[in-house]
Amino acid sequence: MKSAYIHIPFCTSICSYCDFCKFFYNEDLVDKYIDSLIKEIKDNYKGEILDTIYIGGGTPSSLDIKSLDKLLSFISNNFKVSKNLEYTIECNVMDISIEKLNLFKKYSINRLSIGVESFDKNILSFLERNYSKNDIINKINLAKEYFDNINIDLIYAVPNETLDVLKCDIDEYIKLDIPHISCYSLIIEDHTKLGIKNTEYISEDLDYEMYKLIESTLEKNGY
Repeated sequence: MKSAYIHIPFCTSICSYCDFCKFFYNEDLVDKYIDSLIKEIKDNYKGEILDTIYIGGGTPSSLDIKSLDKLLSFISNNFKVSKNLEYTIECNVMDISIEKLNLFKKYSINRLSIGVESFDKNILSFLERNYSKNDIINKINLAKEYFDNINIDLIYAVPNETLDVLKCDIDEYIKLDIPHISCYSLIIEDHTKLGIKNTEYISEDLDYEMYKLIESTLEKNGY
């Protein structure tokens, strides 16, 4: 085993498109879940040297400082890691704070993956993401004071999205000047809010045009 993925299934809000295992944040469940995670690691980890650790969700950054410290301390003291370890934690935009960034640094996390998804207020509302363009800019700039290796997510092919809206989104992403952008065409899963509402996909032709726009624009800008 070269990599470990650790799933934190708690969220302070549930996005309309999310099909991952997740629950509304519940402090009692968080404590029980972290204890179970620690037991599972103790029972199954055989001392392999890890090249990557990825803490995903859900929303790992939704955990309070006490819970994060308990989890990250255990990982730090029990996993053997390579000298070139890539250690990532997923963050919600509004969870980014000086206190949490310092905690991540304390336990040698060296990469943040931030679920931005879009700058457009209509798309953010559709996806049920609760922040604004200014929130994104301010929180990303704060994160950049602590971390060089940052990824941000972009979701495109959202119903009613146009190529012009997408172009504005890409331009805003590039202005952030971060090293990695992950782009996802919206998938409407059966048991999500969007699926339950029978939300329809955009046309495949437009989806393709959007993909090619992203590809060409990012390549021109060194991605």
